[in-house]
Amino acid sequence: MIGSFLVSVLSFVAVLFVLVLVHEWGHFFAARRFGVRVYEFGFGFPPRIKAWMRHGTEYTANWIPLGGFVRLKGEDGSDAHDADSFAHKKAWQRLVILLAGVVMNFVLGFAVYVGLFIHGVDMPIAVARDGAIIENSRVIVGGLIPDSPAARAGLQPGDQILNIAGMPITRDADVPTIVQSNAGRAIPVVVSRKGATLETMVQPALLETGSVGIGVRVLSVARVSYPIGRAFVAAAAETGDVSLIIFKTLGTIVGKLFTSGELQEGVSGPVGIAVVTGKVAQAGWAPLLQLVAMLSINLGILNVLPIPALDGGRAVFVLLEKVIGRGMRARVERVAQLVGFVLLITLVLAVTYRDILGLIN
Repeated sequence: MIGSFLVSVLSFVAVLFVLVLVHEWGHFFAARRFGVRVYEFGFGFPPRIKAWMRHGTEYTANWIPLGGFVRLKGEDGSDAHDADSFAHKKAWQRLVILLAGVVMNFVLGFAVYVGLFIHGVDMPIAVARDGAIIENSRVIVGGLIPDSPAARAGLQPGDQILNIAGMPITRDADVPTIVQSNAGRAIPVVVSRKGATLETMVQPALLETGSVGIGVRVLSVARVSYPIGRAFVAAAAETGDVSLIIFKTLGTIVGKLFTSGELQEGVSGPVGIAVVTGKVAQAGWAPLLQLVAMLSINLGILNVLPIPALDGGRAVFVLLEKVIGRGMRARVERVAQLVGFVLLITLVLAVTYRDILGLIN
């Protein structure tokens, strides 16, 4: 129990550190390219452990390893007459600096997918793209209906199904065919779990769907890889697909929040994400990297939303300045940023509270 908790915490901290640091490096790089003075690039958050100066920027190592931050000259609207101030730069340059972190999160997600697809990663055969090299195909348990015959027999998600009723399983369509042909009697199911071969007896039953089965969702999976050129194409497509899913999910969440005042089921805060990260980390480095890619894209999309206190919200103020011909008053922008920050923190706390209740229950 303690070991699992430590794995969850440490893996979550490590993943978050990388994602946020990459995001902040995007801001840092763009700011330096446009001649904006960077006061500080912090690794982690204070209290401070150590500091050193390089090329006019103070680099700091801090005790709280939950990402990082950059402090830019003029990011609060001050020093607008100084050439090395963020506030002095043209609107398009400020937009690039503000959105560079988002871009880096997408670049990281894309790069991780490229590496995974070149090396090879386990995934459902159905989602493999054109040009894929498919090896070591097998049928696994993807999910179980609670209190179904398969669940009562002890089958678990991730089990590789070797044979049912003495018949070898080579594709997912074999499972319902063999089960239905053996309706009315208990049948032996042989699976492989963590290198061990296990056999259990399962009694097919009439399910809620109206068909005879054992209540298991099966997937044909394989090790899927791509030649280098195709890996880049597949990674771009995967990044696009993940982005689309995240946008659709956000739309559903926001819609339900405004119509019913309730949070969508399945929405996780830091605690829930930490638990998932820990479980994925124990499954191996490849699943963990897949999660890193997805979370990086997710972080990029969240930050580009037009909400004050996020990069997207700050970009909106720059665009408004361009449209109306003058900047918003600094006080108005600060109040908007504060309100946005409070709302975000309130939402995070609400989701975290629900995560904790879920763990307790």
